[in-house]
Amino acid sequence: MSKLINLVQKLPEACLDSVINYVEGIVEEENAEDKPVPHCPHCGLNAKRNGHKEGVQRFKCKTCGKTFGETTNTIMYNSHCGEAAWKQVIRDTVDGIPLDATADALALSHSTVFNMRHKILLALEAEEMRNPTVLDGVCELDDTYVLESFKGTKISEKYWRKPRKHGAVAKKRGLSNEYICISTGVQRDGEAYSQTVTRSTPSKDDIAMVFKGHIGEAALIMCDGAENYDALCESCGSAVMNVTEENRGGFSHINTVNGFHSFIKDRYNDYRGVATKYLNRYNVLFSKVFRGNSDLVDKIFDTLRSNSAQRFHSIKDVKALNLLDI
Repeated sequence: MSKLINLVQKLPEACLDSVINYVEGIVEEENAEDKPVPHCPHCGLNAKRNGHKEGVQRFKCKTCGKTFGETTNTIMYNSHCGEAAWKQVIRDTVDGIPLDATADALALSHSTVFNMRHKILLALEAEEMRNPTVLDGVCELDDTYVLESFKGTKISEKYWRKPRKHGAVAKKRGLSNEYICISTGVQRDGEAYSQTVTRSTPSKDDIAMVFKGHIGEAALIMCDGAENYDALCESCGSAVMNVTEENRGGFSHINTVNGFHSFIKDRYNDYRGVATKYLNRYNVLFSKVFRGNSDLVDKIFDTLRSNSAQRFHSIKDVKALNLLDI
């Protein structure tokens, strides 16, 4: 024990949280017998303990007779990492920590942490599809733009532009097809939502597509005067108020959504860019984290650990599922 204490004392302060999380994970595993038996993920009815397989508790449904483990249908299914490691990856993802920093802290490879992070993002995206965010009351809507990125992928020689390094600027001046549009909405006293469906300036159809099912009927929409947002009057039945220089100030402003844009850009820089094909996965994350409470990590972990819905995604899903192609 004294040797262990001496080793811990020599660790950098940045590593202490990771050590604590691992110890907490071990304690949780030792107290597994005290945990309640989960409901069957196949039929939702009561189950009973059914021995262990490779040290993992198994269960059997009393009704349908199917067997399952604690991680069946959860984010951790078929994973060699325990709850503590997954929670650390969620925490670092929420805090905007680079992948390599997380990999070093957990003594895992870059590819392992990459796959873990994207499984988390896919699960959050699937949860958003099951329970869409609906903005109501006074809402602010606007667009922000990021440069197209092929991060992690080699650009084809036949592509219309040459590769550029991180931090490079667009080849053309002003807003062009080099920029990817992120359409965003924020309820002034509530949640945020963002999605990408196009490059450059979005059309009325693009805006209607982004916010379909995400705007309440009684919402009052504040925007910057772009006529394309008038499409929401027809598609959502909402009132749209354009904020111009003449009426800017007081109640009429879009400062909240502009703050959301700044948050997105900061996180984008923290991650040293995001591959465009993965952008909508990160858009869901940005929306959840913006205005997130101190217990957001625990809430996300509890949601993804639940087997009430299909939370598991394979590495094949990470590489191919719901990729943005624009």
